[in-house]
Amino acid sequence: MPRSSFLSFRTYSTRRQSRTDTPANAPHIIPWLASPLDQKSVRSPRLCQRADASPIELFYDVFLVANLATFSATHEINNVTAVWSYVGFVGIIWFTWLQVTLLDLRFSRDSIFERTCKVVQLSAMIGFASAGSRFSSQIKDENVWAFKSLSILLSGSRFMLALQYTINLWFIREKLRATGRGMFVIIGVHTVTGISYLIVRQMFRTFKPSEPHIWIVWFGLFVFESVMVITISNYTPGIELDDTHLTTRMGLLTLIIIGEHVISVTRIVNKMIAGGGWTFASLLHVMGVVTTVPKYLLWHSYYDISPRQSYGKLRQQIWTHLHFPFHMCIILSSEACQILALALDISLKLRYLLETSNFACEEPRPTMAAALNLLNRTITDMEIDYTRAPHEQEAIHGVFGSLWNQTNICSSTNTTGAKAYGIQEEQGRFLTGNVTVALFSSMGITLEDPGSTSSEGMQYVKLYLGLLAFVYVYYFVTVGLAMLHFAIFAMLTSRHPRPWFNAIAVGFRLICAVILISQIAFGKNFDLTYKYMTHPIILYTFSLTMLAGEYVVHA
Repeated sequence: MPRSSFLSFRTYSTRRQSRTDTPANAPHIIPWLASPLDQKSVRSPRLCQRADASPIELFYDVFLVANLATFSATHEINNVTAVWSYVGFVGIIWFTWLQVTLLDLRFSRDSIFERTCKVVQLSAMIGFASAGSRFSSQIKDENVWAFKSLSILLSGSRFMLALQYTINLWFIREKLRATGRGMFVIIGVHTVTGISYLIVRQMFRTFKPSEPHIWIVWFGLFVFESVMVITISNYTPGIELDDTHLTTRMGLLTLIIIGEHVISVTRIVNKMIAGGGWTFASLLHVMGVVTTVPKYLLWHSYYDISPRQSYGKLRQQIWTHLHFPFHMCIILSSEACQILALALDISLKLRYLLETSNFACEEPRPTMAAALNLLNRTITDMEIDYTRAPHEQEAIHGVFGSLWNQTNICSSTNTTGAKAYGIQEEQGRFLTGNVTVALFSSMGITLEDPGSTSSEGMQYVKLYLGLLAFVYVYYFVTVGLAMLHFAIFAMLTSRHPRPWFNAIAVGFRLICAVILISQIAFGKNFDLTYKYMTHPIILYTFSLTMLAGEYVVHA
């Protein structure tokens, strides 16, 4: 069977030759430049239309998610500043992806020039990843180089888009004269924004400590160019977005973003199960993670309200731009859910530790050697990675050393500490606190400033509880906003032919959004919040809400 040569620009047909066909081994030569016009159109000239994304478009989507995965691996969400760092970096790669996608939807045709341009755009994505490791919400002397690099990459990406639009204008200028003015404006927009990014880079060279957030100017340029390109395209005959596969591209990107977190699911399950194997509690935790982190129900909820037909140019523009905050909600809620799931597993292990220490001092009391060996085995079974917590390992060994040197490890008086820890209160607090920190560190959950912790174990616990309280708040804010986006999407697309059913779908989702966001009110009561965070139901709250929404809408 004939086949194409490796790295060849020629492809050969494998179809059996007939008398009326061209020779079976006739090569299909990839042109240097390709016209975006549909050569088979028997009506008036029009752009070539596709119903699905091409392989090279999907490849570009994968690079966006690879950037996201790289950034997530080097940044932890432990305060508001970290959240805004996520928003800033994802905004850079997302709006760049949007501009490249808007071009590909209408003008992408396989050619050597197109492949070369795609290599440049992919190189820009790689550049974003390299600078992303030092990106933060505040510009400092040690990371200003990252912002300068990002400005150059953004500028180069826009100049490349302007060049691609110019080449395509040259192809369609004769047959689609009505598109000339709109294309010129789009070329001008990308040229202006490309120059603007270079100007912003100069601003970074002279930035002052009082201007750490000057990079927000980028977002003004992002919104300007996306609104201009979409508006001009929709109102320029011949290059409208109505008949393109924009809905498919947005849906695929959403699916890929959700799919990227499936990798995190397997890692979380491994961390939760590897230590002690499957238990009923771990099964509940894993089921909560599986239904929430990969957003299985979220994808179904999104897919059910995706547009299937033309729904208006203004609605399309709103629908498109809303995907940025929607994708941010998916990303942030997934990160928060992972931390909450690990916190549940840690709380379960700490409960076993306290039960063991209490058992050591219950009547009839076991021998001191048996009690300490059981306590040590309980901690050993947690499989703590002490390479991430060397100081805590030393402290834990110190506690056991002092316990072995005592004649009586149990508290001599019936104090509150004796009831809580079994062993003496001071030693119990110190041991539990250091085991808690070691577990969190082993799971990859670290504090913003590890040096701020004191030598007393319970001080560590208070700091980590503060971190979990913050994660709890932003988790319910993000899932509530995600449900709010569902309500807006349902209102924009109006999938059901009866307005009354659409009103019910929108109204119920709005109620669910309010209920989810209102969960942060529990934060005023620490005891209630702690019980909620250490119960598996917290992982099912968003899933049950989406399930209720699906049932009400389809009932």
